[in-house]
Amino acid sequence: MEHKNHIVSLVFLVAMLCVYCMVDFVQASIVTAEKSLTEEKYTKLHFRKTTTSTAIQDASSPRRRSIQEEDDTGQVDVCADIIGPEWKINKRRKGPCPTLVVWVPKKTGFTEFVKVNKQSKVEGGFSVAIFCHALHLLPFNIQPIFKPFINDKGESNGTYDQLLHKIEGKTCQAVAGDITVRGARAKYIDFTIPYLSSEVYMLVHATHEWNQTLWTFVRPFTKRLWITLVGVCLCIGLAVAILEYRASNPKFTSPFYQKLIMVIWFPISTFFFHEGKILNRCSKIVLVMWLSMIFIVVQIFTATLSSWLTLDQLRPKLPTNYDNVGYQAGSFLKDIITQKCNCSGKNILPLNGVEEFKNALSNGSVNAVFDELPYIQLFLAKYGSDYMKCGPINQESGIAFAFPRRSPLLQIFSRAVINVTEGEIMMEMKKKYLGFSTPEQPNQALPQSLDVESFIGLFIFVGSVTIAAIISSEISITRRNNKILPVTSTDN
Repeated sequence: MEHKNHIVSLVFLVAMLCVYCMVDFVQASIVTAEKSLTEEKYTKLHFRKTTTSTAIQDASSPRRRSIQEEDDTGQVDVCADIIGPEWKINKRRKGPCPTLVVWVPKKTGFTEFVKVNKQSKVEGGFSVAIFCHALHLLPFNIQPIFKPFINDKGESNGTYDQLLHKIEGKTCQAVAGDITVRGARAKYIDFTIPYLSSEVYMLVHATHEWNQTLWTFVRPFTKRLWITLVGVCLCIGLAVAILEYRASNPKFTSPFYQKLIMVIWFPISTFFFHEGKILNRCSKIVLVMWLSMIFIVVQIFTATLSSWLTLDQLRPKLPTNYDNVGYQAGSFLKDIITQKCNCSGKNILPLNGVEEFKNALSNGSVNAVFDELPYIQLFLAKYGSDYMKCGPINQESGIAFAFPRRSPLLQIFSRAVINVTEGEIMMEMKKKYLGFSTPEQPNQALPQSLDVESFIGLFIFVGSVTIAAIISSEISITRRNNKILPVTSTDN
């Protein structure tokens, strides 16, 4: 009984100890949970503050960054967009102009050369790209600032001559665009080496002509070749006549005029009409070679004749008078038209761009358009199937970039332009901006008539075989006669 009381007391003690530990553990857990909750609230609050401030900074940084770029560089990124990351390479040598103000004309047409957008910012173009590549080849860094030549309304501020006067007397300025080198302009401005040729051409409608006449069927061969073929046929007939006469062919024992007829007729009648009988084996070799030669000549003649008969030749439809013509607006071509074509100039229509050229020519507003070669090529690359260029009407010095007189950048920039035009960059820029590499007029030249030189090898071969056949025949006849003569003398 006493033992049982001890056991009960021990169990009760253990139970009280367990209850005490559990209460202590629960209190500690509650304190820990409250502390964690407080820290989490503080962390969330701090994270919200940090995120808000970071978002505000991120939202304002692009604005500050764009403002910084706009203030510092203006439109310097034009060259960076054209050339790429290589534009940012730092060069050790110092140039005479750390910054270069580059004026760019605003064009309503032919924006492939120079493009200024509606926000009055320079976007690029073929001429601007060539200018940037030339700047990149200079041995020193120059920061270009492209400025469009516009007025308050965002329109062009004047002609190209007025634009060139803009940089007169200013050292670190230039004009990047499709500027034609002219003697009158060279009096107050300097030009670089031209990067495009600029002959003046006339753009007109093309008419389709079929070159077929009464004697078209003989045009595949020249007169000399026809005479040579007739002579070869006579030589073959004469060779066959000699061979058959030596073989005692009765067809060739007739009077001379009949022999002459047989010389002409025998090679033809033997193969096609079976009228002649060949007694000499060497004659067969000559006739086979002659027939092979005729077969080759006929095949070549047929192929060449088909080219002459099916050729669709484009011809320019020249205007009868030049009172109703067009030219590129803003250019110097109006004076050239009045001088070269002896017209009054009252109905000369200024046009902008390729589409206006096409519409004016299509609806009959003008019967011809005068412009420089690069613009004509650009037009023909798009609509060359129905139009042709005619000329050159006038020779020009070319299209180049303009610098002020005695500019320290002129000579070194001209050398850079030469390197650009001679390299692969020029062709790449033409393909990218102008859409062509080496445009060709879609006009086919007349087929060339074949001459004796085209068949000289064949004639030599046939002649050699014919001579060899005659020599072989004579040797064979001589040997046969030599064998017969001793037998005859023994019988006597």
